[in-house]
Amino acid sequence: MSPSSTMRIGFASVYSWRPHVEHLIFLAQMVEKAGHEAHFLTCDADLDTCYTRELRGRPGWQECLQCRAGGIRSYTTRNVSSIGEMWKTSGADVPSAPIEWARSSASTLGRFESDTDYASDEFQSRVEGLYPMVQTSYIAARRWIESRRLDAVCVFNGRMDATRAIFEAARSLGVRVVSVERTWFGDGLQLYPDEHCLGLQSLHRLMREWRDRPLTHAQAVRAASYAARRFLRLNQKEWRAYNVDARVGVWPVEGGRRRILLIPSSRNEIWGHPDWTSAWGDALVAYDAIIEQLQLAPEDLVLRCHPNWGERIGAAGGEKSERHYSEWAARRGIHTIASRDPTSTLGLMEQCDALIIADGSAVLEAGMLGKQVIAVAPSFFNEAGICDDATSPCALAALRLHSDLPEDERGAQQRRLQRQTLRFAYTMVHRVPQYTEAVRADATTRFRYDFDADPTRLIELLRGGALCADDENYAPDAHDEDEVLGRVAARDWQGLLDVLETNAKELQPLKRRVPFRPLDTIRQLMPVGDR
Repeated sequence: MSPSSTMRIGFASVYSWRPHVEHLIFLAQMVEKAGHEAHFLTCDADLDTCYTRELRGRPGWQECLQCRAGGIRSYTTRNVSSIGEMWKTSGADVPSAPIEWARSSASTLGRFESDTDYASDEFQSRVEGLYPMVQTSYIAARRWIESRRLDAVCVFNGRMDATRAIFEAARSLGVRVVSVERTWFGDGLQLYPDEHCLGLQSLHRLMREWRDRPLTHAQAVRAASYAARRFLRLNQKEWRAYNVDARVGVWPVEGGRRRILLIPSSRNEIWGHPDWTSAWGDALVAYDAIIEQLQLAPEDLVLRCHPNWGERIGAAGGEKSERHYSEWAARRGIHTIASRDPTSTLGLMEQCDALIIADGSAVLEAGMLGKQVIAVAPSFFNEAGICDDATSPCALAALRLHSDLPEDERGAQQRRLQRQTLRFAYTMVHRVPQYTEAVRADATTRFRYDFDADPTRLIELLRGGALCADDENYAPDAHDEDEVLGRVAARDWQGLLDVLETNAKELQPLKRRVPFRPLDTIRQLMPVGDR
């Protein structure tokens, strides 16, 4: 295909969770503005079950009605095909979809945690219940791609059941596929070429490329502002905000030589993805090894159960994860703070010597505080230079606590971590996401757009499959970073927000078709996505 030839691009979203359909429509408008064709695939209540129906446990007709009302057809009727329509279309025989494609959804739906959980009949039953819709979606997506002669496909998520089937259908036909997801702090779009939403290859490459380049003053302030909002509990644009009514208290254990904070993550959303697979398997195996390596006593540690475990996601609670970690801590004699306990996790971070984490976003605040972060599993921050590698027995052998260093070396390490965290935050929020100036979040599910944005970046991504930094500017030296890091060291979080430059360009909401416009007003009063 020549660079000037017209492309036929497919956009697929099975679920109508906000704001994902809206994001796909914006991308489709960009494609059409560049002179290419946009085609769509949706679900018109074609599947016997799906992730959303299993998640909420409501009557199928009710879930499907709500989903269809908020789906692709509420924005456009041109070039829209349904899974049911494509399923009935004649075509060549399609190989069966592997049952593995249903496992990630089953994992998240049941909020499974331990190896015993994944070996259970409950997990297997969930997998088998989801598999028929994966097979249906895979066959339908292949026929859609072939019949519409698509050159590339943009699909929401690409990890869960039907979305995974669509992602794999494109790959099986040698068609470029880009997964589309909401970004960490809302602005821009997460567009991963030939990786679904959990892929780490493009992200790690950009982290390595940009971690040693200084930030300009405006970039550094922006980067620090994301941590500032968390410290001030103003992070309303993240998908979830935890511990918002927290109370800061004293370190809950006396008599220890060290203060090591354990912050485990839920395993269920990343389980099974090779990019996130730890050599330890279970994080508790890593905890045991670290305790032995560093000769830690029970009074040196505090386990903070994730506040997420105290919340229900759909019909499922987080008791499997909480039980898995708290029972281990009880056997070890380690003090545990329950998921629903209002103790401030940020307050614990301020007082600790080091944190041990798997893949959680607490690395942002920890790094801004200059705290040592010990990572026991692969994650989105491993290549940013902000953590100590403890993802394998081999790596663990070199682990040492910064608190054991001479005072001047401890100070140097703290300053280095704060600088690297600043650069990590900017890369994570303004280089890896695309169109960060053209797609702006006003709230978790409410967005505005620059409809004059240049589609070239998207077209080049679809043609070439290489993710480039959305912002390629950087400073000649670290002078501008130093001024911002001074504010960080002083914990001047409000001051950082006060000097933050805002986007002056007037952006506009993306509107549905006229009959569906009242829908958004109603939906703002309803739970979002997986609530």
